Amino acid sequence: MERFRFSDRETGALRGVQVGIPWNRLPEYFDAVLSYRINPEIGFGALELDSAGRAECERIAGMLRERNCRVTLHGPFWDLCPGSVDPRVREVASFRLRQFMDVAEIFHPIQVVCHTGYDFRHHGFERSSWVDRSLAVWAPLVERAERMGACLLLENVWEEGPELHRELFARIASPRIGFCLDVGHQNSFSSTPLPVWLDVLADFIREVHLHDNDGSRDHHLPIGRGSIDFDLLFRRLRSNREFPILTLEPHTDEDFAETTAAFARIASSAAFLGEGASEKDPGKEQPFHGHC
Repeated sequence: MERFRFSDRETGALRGVQVGIPWNRLPEYFDAVLSYRINPEIGFGALELDSAGRAECERIAGMLRERNCRVTLHGPFWDLCPGSVDPRVREVASFRLRQFMDVAEIFHPIQVVCHTGYDFRHHGFERSSWVDRSLAVWAPLVERAERMGACLLLENVWEEGPELHRELFARIASPRIGFCLDVGHQNSFSSTPLPVWLDVLADFIREVHLHDNDGSRDHHLPIGRGSIDFDLLFRRLRSNREFPILTLEPHTDEDFAETTAAFARIASSAAFLGEGASEKDPGKEQPFHGHC
């Protein structure tokens, strides 16, 4: 029996987005990925990076290419602090991120997503020096992304507002670095309203992670089950120069089915499609760019 059953409209919507899947969970979902031609955002943590063999990565990458599945990757983030005052901690962060880029070279992703590791509650008293130290970690990784023809994106988590990302992007000044907006993190961890994030980082938004919550914590609920204003989000994204890649981040099978159905409905809305929405086929696969 198939693990999932999607309507034609849902299948069309899925083919326009990425779906977050951890590397260690990929085998149990791989048949569905190939069957529905799902575009995965494969997540690698530290343990996965240590255990993922090159031959297996090459095998999976080849099968995804044969099915024309667009691949993005998500890097390790737990306990990594590229701007730490402790040089040994920075060494670990740099090592893990270099490991991740080694894997990325196998998959040829169009984008890779990392976290800054900055938490204002711990690092706010020395933000300027934290940024200086972190640049020594990020700059070589951006150079590797440039050589791969990929974009390296920095995602928001604990940051109170968009200024830290804006500063990092200005200091690195590469067309291959950009921003991954996680609306669930913004809604639960940041007191800065979503429109401000969208305004300040409009020129850098290359990907958006889609899940929902009520603002109290990072629940990763299906779209529509929390308080995030997705109509506002998509209206504002439509006004940007490039429309970003969208990534669904469900955490259970049930949430995947529900969030896919909810996104398929949104994908046919005027807020998502923009002008002339009523003339468009809501079941037709929509183009997403996310170019750097």
